[in-house]
Amino acid sequence: MPTRRHWLGCMGALALARPAHAAPLRAVGTQFARVFEGGDGAPPHGLAVDVLNIVFGADLHCEFVPWPRAQLMLEQGEADILVGPYRTPERETRMLFSVRPLFSDTILWYARRDEEATCGADMQPLLPLPIAAVRGWAYGSHFERARPLFRQLTWVPSVEAGLQMLARRRVTLFAGNDRDCEPVLQKLGLEAEITRCPMPLDVLHSHMAFGLSWAGQQLAQRYDAAFEAWLREPAAAEVYRRWNIRRPSTAA
Repeated sequence: MPTRRHWLGCMGALALARPAHAAPLRAVGTQFARVFEGGDGAPPHGLAVDVLNIVFGADLHCEFVPWPRAQLMLEQGEADILVGPYRTPERETRMLFSVRPLFSDTILWYARRDEEATCGADMQPLLPLPIAAVRGWAYGSHFERARPLFRQLTWVPSVEAGLQMLARRRVTLFAGNDRDCEPVLQKLGLEAEITRCPMPLDVLHSHMAFGLSWAGQQLAQRYDAAFEAWLREPAAAEVYRRWNIRRPSTAA
């Protein structure tokens, strides 16, 4: 089986060179399980880091930033790349998205096991309930239409904070996705207490994002060309398997 060194090395031709004097590209993001993760001062690792290294080579610096701040840094030109935002109409007014998504997530309600019958396809019964969602996240059009009508919506800074509120019965439901929530449930030892509801809220697509400036447009074009070429290589399937994330379809 190819090693990670082989995956990165064999795609060297796809890394598009920058002038020797140019500063490294700055990619920012927050903790996304298997995509952009780490801790204790260690540099980020995950699917997104592998892909960015393949596309841009060593000409890259990745760092963790709180999610609202990371988005603002891209918009203000303090960062070159935002890792993993879901593509939404509102965000398209503020940033430029890669043509092809990096991966997709199913958005779900999480509930305590004794109250999982609370959530269903109909939002109307949920409007008066205390619920939590992560500040700065996108949850899809179904959630957004109901958002002004939720009477007890609490924004939390992280998945861990939301799931802890749910476990302590401070909220009835927490909105998340299984890729980010399942590792946190395991870490907190809450798998027996909290479960995901069977009816999904939405399916959202995670992209790389770039600034709306001319430089951002040029960088997005470089990324799109290299990522599209690499995604069709056998090595791409190995990288996605390594991180247990479904590879996007390469159908035209």
